[in-house]
Amino acid sequence: MKLSRSHRALLAVTASLLTAISPTTAGEISGTIAMGELNCTACHSASPSQAAWISPKSAPRLADIGTRVSAEWLGHYLRAPQETMPGTTMPDVLHGNAAQAEELTHYLIGLSQPGFRRITPDRAAVARGESTYHRVGCIACHAPQNGATTPPDSIPLPRMLDKWSHDGLRKFLLDPLATRPSGRMPSMNLTENEAFDVAHYLLRETRLPATAEVAFYRGRIRSLETLDKAEVARTAPANGLTLEGPMLNKGTALRFTSWVTVKQAGEYTFFLKATGASRLSIGGRWVMGDESWENEKVDEKYDLDLQPGRYELKLDFVQRGKEKPNVAVEWKGPGIAQATIPNTCLSNEREPISNPLTESENFVVDQTKAAKGRDLFRSLNCTACHEPEANTPALPALAHLDPSRGCLAETIDATTPNFHLDAPKREALRKALTTLNRKDIADPLPQERLSESMATFRCTSCHVRDAVGGVTPDRSAFFTSNVDDLGDEGRIPPHLDGVGDKLRPEWLNKVLTEGASVRPYLNTRMPQFGAANVAHLTDLLVSLDRHALPIEPVADSPEAQRDAGRKLIGTDGLSCIACHRFNRQPAHALQVLDLTTVTARLNEDWFRQFLRDPNRFHPGTRMPALWPNGKSLLPAVLDGDTDRQHAAIWTYLSDGTKAKFPEGLSRKNMEIIVGGEPIVYRGKLWEAGFRAIATAFPGQVNTAFDAEEARLSFIWRGRFLDASPHWSSQGMGNIRPLGTDTVVFPHGSPLAILTESNTPWPTESAKSLGMKFSGYHLDSLKRPVLQYTFAGQTVEDKFTPIDSLGKTNLLRTMRFTGTSASGLHLRLAVGRLARINDHAYRLDDTLTITLKTGGTLSVRGKGEHQELLVPIHTDATNDHLEIEYVW
Repeated sequence: MKLSRSHRALLAVTASLLTAISPTTAGEISGTIAMGELNCTACHSASPSQAAWISPKSAPRLADIGTRVSAEWLGHYLRAPQETMPGTTMPDVLHGNAAQAEELTHYLIGLSQPGFRRITPDRAAVARGESTYHRVGCIACHAPQNGATTPPDSIPLPRMLDKWSHDGLRKFLLDPLATRPSGRMPSMNLTENEAFDVAHYLLRETRLPATAEVAFYRGRIRSLETLDKAEVARTAPANGLTLEGPMLNKGTALRFTSWVTVKQAGEYTFFLKATGASRLSIGGRWVMGDESWENEKVDEKYDLDLQPGRYELKLDFVQRGKEKPNVAVEWKGPGIAQATIPNTCLSNEREPISNPLTESENFVVDQTKAAKGRDLFRSLNCTACHEPEANTPALPALAHLDPSRGCLAETIDATTPNFHLDAPKREALRKALTTLNRKDIADPLPQERLSESMATFRCTSCHVRDAVGGVTPDRSAFFTSNVDDLGDEGRIPPHLDGVGDKLRPEWLNKVLTEGASVRPYLNTRMPQFGAANVAHLTDLLVSLDRHALPIEPVADSPEAQRDAGRKLIGTDGLSCIACHRFNRQPAHALQVLDLTTVTARLNEDWFRQFLRDPNRFHPGTRMPALWPNGKSLLPAVLDGDTDRQHAAIWTYLSDGTKAKFPEGLSRKNMEIIVGGEPIVYRGKLWEAGFRAIATAFPGQVNTAFDAEEARLSFIWRGRFLDASPHWSSQGMGNIRPLGTDTVVFPHGSPLAILTESNTPWPTESAKSLGMKFSGYHLDSLKRPVLQYTFAGQTVEDKFTPIDSLGKTNLLRTMRFTGTSASGLHLRLAVGRLARINDHAYRLDDTLTITLKTGGTLSVRGKGEHQELLVPIHTDATNDHLEIEYVW
């Protein structure tokens, strides 16, 4: 017999986790995890030392199963669990006995008031639910539902529309632990609306008969044609092509869709009457109501010849004018007098619904069968797993079991629960049983308990610890960020190495048991498994990881520390607020962790070590090393003493939300003020697009780089940016430079391969030409070094402020790695160009561009459309260009 999908998934996860501990112990834990998943201790008693190794998976609570689960599905499941839901850990106790399955079904459905009801999926909710399901982390355990490849360790879902009612699934998604308290299905912290949407998505294949579907639109509707692209707020079944069902308010816009059945060939006339704007489509063609938007009413008819069959009807209606809204569709034809199209001729589906799935709604509990089912429920010992009763007889002990008989036998008899175990699974369970029955068995070590818990709750589906686990390639695309350009740090859950050393125990416990979170940019959410199931992990992680280091006291007063810490955090110091939020206020660029949460979350000694070398704790992090080799970049603050500066930052941040705002960040004024260090701003920007990287340099010169096209977008002088439109409104595109003397450079790829001197500069996007932006890092003076690749070469692009002609200008250094492709050119400018010498040109009488080293300049074109080009010829001895901008 083949191993079930859930058993394969369990073994795969367990095997990957247990590489962190000894092989002998790993084999033992593999079996004890299986014992917990199969809830063996529901029927077999374990000693305290044995129980310490097992985390039982309790069975679902059944009190309201009749409102959640279809009676038909339940009957099939009880008769043949593995056939109905491959991978279930529910044992087969009836061995195919259909009569007993029916009796148990009547008993279980009778435990709750009648309430099972299917509903037609709301298409708008389905679309939202699809996004939520694939975004918040459901696919960390379950398979994608959008056609993507199913990862091999996915926990299978049943055929959802056969099993669930919409309301039952919605309530389950909101609080899974209420039904399944052992936490294998955690809460994903869904809102009411999200649970509603995901339930619609998972039940999207439900088909119920109706005469029509009506779609309700949101937003301002300016014409009937607008409905073709307008956002659908919700859809619902309708009782004919009439306004009687939907509730209309001023401005409501609707679209009815139905299929009309024509039984006899001949000429048919359709009539449309409406008070308001309305139009009718027959067979995919709008035939009436073209002028109704302006007239605010319609009274038309349309003739056409039809053959027997089904024809799609679409009826749009938008309330217009002051009269009472009304719409009516009539027809006449062979043997049909003019009248409203009867509902018997209309359907919400093109093809008839062969199985309307309505039996469960009409299920009636047979009390005689229910009574037999109740007795059967007890005689089969179902209560051992499902809400065990008090004062049950003593259970047979694990120590007395024969591992070759019962559930572990090669052949299962008709009186024994059948878990459909294959040989490897039986062997793992037998090995675990042998180990647990040793007289000298000791309690599991902290590492063993942690490995068992992480396997049980699939923690390493998202997190890495001890080089084990993490997001797999086949799931990586579903881990996303809601902000641009944070890289993997902005989309992948953090690793857990040393987490017990990093986080304060009280905060770690909040994360595990209350869902505390400080990473709003992650779309994937931290599941909640229930405090009873995972609260012990706090002590385990702390006991394994914590290595407290002494903190030497400093002589600075608390007030002096706060002042220095505020300076260090602000834009006239290290400009931490360029990337970090502060007291819920947005950062200037990246929106990473809020600094006012630092001291509540982190241990101080860990925090100080992290500041010294962020990359040691988070390899590849974008957090720069601001104290390289333990030396401060700001020697004027607290004499440049690293320990004193770290103490000052901690003291300042210890005030939490009461801390005074740092310089450069204000609740009222979001203008970014430049001090003695460069400031980098990332976000949507005028002319530079959604992936803009703007840099303000000391000396009041500024650059804006478009990362989408890897091009210099514009430069300017003076004041930098006001970021308030980015956070206070939808007008992010209104963020413009505040200074003067702005020079804009051409759109399009800055690099191209020209086969001939007159080959036109390509109009395709830089990305389609092969340009790939790779990010940037900060040099020792906090200037960004931009990185991108093109035509097989890697480019590092950096701007440096220089003194020239009595004011600050810019020097651009472009460093190329590798030998350049034939015909590679750099386009520096487009406009009216005046030659100064062989190495310098004046652009539009505004900007002088001088090629200092690395090549020669060439100009082509005429008038205001001249192009300034640099042929790129790089090799091991000639690997960079230097370009000076003076304006």
